[in-house]
Amino acid sequence: MHDLPLVIFTVLSQLAIGGFVTLWWFDRKNKTITRSTGLIISCSLVVLGGIAVLVSLFHLGQPFAAYRAILNIRVSWLSREVTFYGAFVGLSLLYAWFWLKDIPARRSLIGGIATIIGAIAIFSSAKIYMIPAIPAWNSVTTMFTFFLTSIILGPLFVGLLLAIRGELSMNISGISIFSLITAAMVMILYFSSLQSGLPQAVEAARLTTHHFIFWIRLFTFVIAFAILSLSIKNKAMCNAKIYSFVFVLLFISEFLARFQFYETANHL
Repeated sequence: MHDLPLVIFTVLSQLAIGGFVTLWWFDRKNKTITRSTGLIISCSLVVLGGIAVLVSLFHLGQPFAAYRAILNIRVSWLSREVTFYGAFVGLSLLYAWFWLKDIPARRSLIGGIATIIGAIAIFSSAKIYMIPAIPAWNSVTTMFTFFLTSIILGPLFVGLLLAIRGELSMNISGISIFSLITAAMVMILYFSSLQSGLPQAVEAARLTTHHFIFWIRLFTFVIAFAILSLSIKNKAMCNAKIYSFVFVLLFISEFLARFQFYETANHL
């Protein structure tokens, strides 16, 4: 349970980044999101980002000395994560301000910059864990997993809020199904690589699949996929209630997967 703050931080931060990119992209492409809705969604993403930052401090031995982490940005992926994620939160706050002031041009520019910074922040987070000392983490699948959490949860969160506001004009189900299929392929690749790896990697796979948490995660994932697949054919299912239920299922799935990511890691 010592790693719970990291679980919460990584999932919420990746959700916030994925949601931000989705809102920015929808705003650029559709131009149909009203000022009030854009402000509500952007502010909710800022809140999620702020919560992620606050929770992450509980993992530190000296939370009030967290600012020192940026001092090693030239050599430390942790410093880069702190720096780029902090910059992303600041830019997302500025983005929300331009929604409040209704300045589309500046909103688009800041959103584009924040999108790049957010992607670098997720990349930096993943690189922290891709170390030879922990075979189960030292794989490109770690990078894929971190970005997939963002892609799975972010668009669905924004789609849910747009559906509640009656302004959803794009097929969120299709985007979500694509991300879930990709996640399933990465999951298969991950466990295949563990089974053919070092003894510590094999043990990590055993610890993961022999725990009930894994099967809850798998169950929520499959149910969410099934519901989204049905919603593709039945447009009446593309509503706030369905998206709320699917979002909760996938949030549970991603949270449990990240929890096991930390709990089952074995050092050399």
